[in-house]
Amino acid sequence: MPTADAETLIRVDHRELASGVPERLAAIDGVTLSIEALELADYCLSPQLAVERKTAADLAASIVDRRLFAQVHELTQRFSQVVVLIEGAELYAGSNLHPNALRGALSYLVVLSGASVVRSEGPEDTAQLLATMARHAQHGLGYTLSLHHKRRSPSPNVQTRYLVEDLPGIGPQTARALLGAFATLEALFSADVDALQQVSGIGPKRAQAIRNLATHRYVEDQDHLSGHPSRDESPNIPSDIE
Repeated sequence: MPTADAETLIRVDHRELASGVPERLAAIDGVTLSIEALELADYCLSPQLAVERKTAADLAASIVDRRLFAQVHELTQRFSQVVVLIEGAELYAGSNLHPNALRGALSYLVVLSGASVVRSEGPEDTAQLLATMARHAQHGLGYTLSLHHKRRSPSPNVQTRYLVEDLPGIGPQTARALLGAFATLEALFSADVDALQQVSGIGPKRAQAIRNLATHRYVEDQDHLSGHPSRDESPNIPSDIE
């Protein structure tokens, strides 16, 4: 768990000084800035996380000259996490591009390039958001996040069905069939592949998937919730992204 006085270092490209964001970042407790001539990105929040900041006007101009897509491609080759931060309350009113062109570009960044897109209201909001992301990237949440929504005192039957429905490829109907056949979680997780296949809706693949999960050895350092898609060696930038 990070301590209250844990320092958070943010590397800032010197060309961002005119934006007003760095001076606001410097005023946030616990944040230390390193002003540099960064080769890529406007802000490096960790060795893995880079942020490219765009105003609505900057975004439109970089879409027109295709610079945005080349920038993001280079960033995704260097960093495992890339964020495009769009600053300003008026995304569509802030440019002369048709809204569909903006939507197409944003969709391309997220769906095809694997980048994240976030919005901020202005320089102060940007600074606060960057500081928060940097703290999370460098120090974590400070607590373990539960993967399950907490229900109020569910009955043992509901808890049991909930667990079985979380098994690979298992829906409510098949969960009921499994519990009808095995009655307890202990019996279900002890069943071999042949026994599992005797249940309606359970074929060889589902049976093996259940056995694989039942016998999987948990490893603390491998419980990340998401991965990052592999990147192509060259950008696949379409001529028309609307």
